[in-house]
Amino acid sequence: MKLTKGFLVLFLSVSVLSACNQGDSNSTTNHDSVPVEKAVKKHEAVDLPVEIFKNSNHKFEGQTFIRSITNVEFKNFDESLELEFLDRYDNAVRRQNFDYQKDFKLLVITMKHEMQGDVQGGLYESYIFNDGTGLVIGDDNLASENEFLMKQQEYVTNMYRVSSTSDETGNILFAVPNEFANDKNLQLKIVQKLDNESKYVYIDLN
Repeated sequence: MKLTKGFLVLFLSVSVLSACNQGDSNSTTNHDSVPVEKAVKKHEAVDLPVEIFKNSNHKFEGQTFIRSITNVEFKNFDESLELEFLDRYDNAVRRQNFDYQKDFKLLVITMKHEMQGDVQGGLYESYIFNDGTGLVIGDDNLASENEFLMKQQEYVTNMYRVSSTSDETGNILFAVPNEFANDKNLQLKIVQKLDNESKYVYIDLN
């Protein structure tokens, strides 16, 4: 049977549209099958040293106490650093059966205490963080993903657990799993309390 010219044109048009739609469908399917990585929004970081706590009427009127972070660095665990780290914490941390030298890095956060004004008596304080301070990657609080980090963070934000000292400098030690320690977006999220004002500040760790 003879095809009319109009029917032939219609047939060819439908075929072309069908092929195009099939190509679009394949393209969409291939695109959807590629996993999309979540973009990490790194927070603007402060320079060191940075004050993290200030009380302008510490023990006596006119006496100002300041706690600052002066340096942060990662170190590879060796036997002596492992013993030093474990000596800082209670059994909730010490009883973990981890291979620190293989699976962790030691984060050393160096701090300073100073008194200003009419100083009466010696300085005897603890090197601690304000509650809410912790390690983050973007908006992800790592302690919520890692119970061991949570135990450490809870410990070093409690003055009743951390020993007081008259030393003008000290440090806080964190054992950080390699998967986090090697991440270029890792930051220390600090709750900064300066007299009656509180806010978050961030310190780059890599």
